[in-house]
Amino acid sequence: MGITMSSQEYATAFRLLAATARHPENIERVVKERLVHRLPERRELLDVGAGAGKVAERLAPYFDALTLLEPNRDQLAGFRMEKARVLVEPFERYQGTERYDVVLCSHVLYHVPQADWGAFIERLLGYVRPGGYCILVMAAARGPTYALCQEFSRTLLFGEHLVETLRRQRWPHEVVATMSGFRAKSFEEMYTLCRFFVLEGCFTAEQLALLSPDETRQLDEKLRLRAERCREVDGAYRLEQDEDLILIPRP
Repeated sequence: MGITMSSQEYATAFRLLAATARHPENIERVVKERLVHRLPERRELLDVGAGAGKVAERLAPYFDALTLLEPNRDQLAGFRMEKARVLVEPFERYQGTERYDVVLCSHVLYHVPQADWGAFIERLLGYVRPGGYCILVMAAARGPTYALCQEFSRTLLFGEHLVETLRRQRWPHEVVATMSGFRAKSFEEMYTLCRFFVLEGCFTAEQLALLSPDETRQLDEKLRLRAERCREVDGAYRLEQDEDLILIPRP
């Protein structure tokens, strides 16, 4: 039987990601320090792949209206905001006629085939008003989370691949290096997070199903060792993640 994650493990991983990831505050800081003064007084945001709405909550003070696109209804089950419109659908099916001062797409491109990135980003830019910005966020090919994934796969996509796409398309852009990360109170929680990153990001379901019992045991042992290395002197478990926040202006 191949290695798998239970529904309870998935729920734990998503809870930890939503509760402890620091990319929402990083995005807020960049928007506040670099963009707000360049945008009109009344501002609107489109958040593509909004997840649990944590980034939208951070950015809400800087925008008069927000539109959140999230295909997973469960992710936004507890989200409430008076000036936000929530649409449970993927960006590929979104047919809105509005335009926005900022279009945000954070940690979504992993789920888009790399060959389609150019068309996907072009469509994102189509929803940006002249003078506005598209913000793309991806994990970077450096730091602890990158090192974790590199132990198991050399084919993952990171911010550097996105920058290559932007250069080929000759789109002007600015890369802001940020540091995010995740926190867990126990070894089991961090072990679940490591399993999530590796099993979801480094293997297909078919590859996992083909693992022999011995290969499954070896994989599990490596994951347990990696999780234990995340324990710090205060007893908490932390896994840092370098991220690239990329700003694309719309002339």
